[in-house]
Amino acid sequence: MPIENPSVIVTCIGSGDAFGSGGRLQSCYHIHAINQQFLLDCGGSALIGLQRCGLSAADIDTVIISHLHGDHFGGIPYLMLDGKYGSKRSKLLTLIGPPGLQQAVEQLASVLYPGTFDNPLDFKVKYIELAEMRSVTGSAYQLQPLRVRHGHSEHVYGIRLQVADRLIAYSGDTEWNDNLPLLATGSDLFIAECCGYDQPLPSHLDYRTLLDRRAELECRRLVLTHMGPEVLKHLDTLELEYLNDGDVLYI
Repeated sequence: MPIENPSVIVTCIGSGDAFGSGGRLQSCYHIHAINQQFLLDCGGSALIGLQRCGLSAADIDTVIISHLHGDHFGGIPYLMLDGKYGSKRSKLLTLIGPPGLQQAVEQLASVLYPGTFDNPLDFKVKYIELAEMRSVTGSAYQLQPLRVRHGHSEHVYGIRLQVADRLIAYSGDTEWNDNLPLLATGSDLFIAECCGYDQPLPSHLDYRTLLDRRAELECRRLVLTHMGPEVLKHLDTLELEYLNDGDVLYI
């Protein structure tokens, strides 16, 4: 039930894995605090999800990307396309993510829509690169990335986002590692990926591990996302809270 005068509103735009298991959209979480709107990750289906939730891509100030996999950053060219032709965006769009984000976005945009972004946009795009334990501070937020373990990339991050008077933590994609308790500590909300059910998966978290080690995650509220087929088969028996596309959390 919504709390009175929440400081931060979090809308789950997409709670699915890379394969869209269960018909869920790819990773994307909208955060509205004070006069700022953020996205945590921006999977390829983000624009669709935003429209389903009645949210405007043109109102988003900052997009924060945990790692450069398509189901986590592939929606950015569509946000830019909407800004160019749909919403006629004029305000700055800030994109924050791992080293190589700008090159990856520009290459993807050129493949999806050759020539479309060759001319200057009517809005500025600012890129900020993440580095482990180096804070990024904006006018209404502070962000701290912590390295997590997902595949072979060195640049995969969990995110701690301080906005208004709330702290939101996000695991991105990762297997269990020593930074997860640090990531969760003191957070009002910890959004944790949970791709597997009762068997550890390379590069991903599973439900059994999260349940068994819940006490190590010192957060006020833990919610699961990025669920694969085996987890989806057991939704009725999960002891931990999980997200669905379109869920709205008031914190």
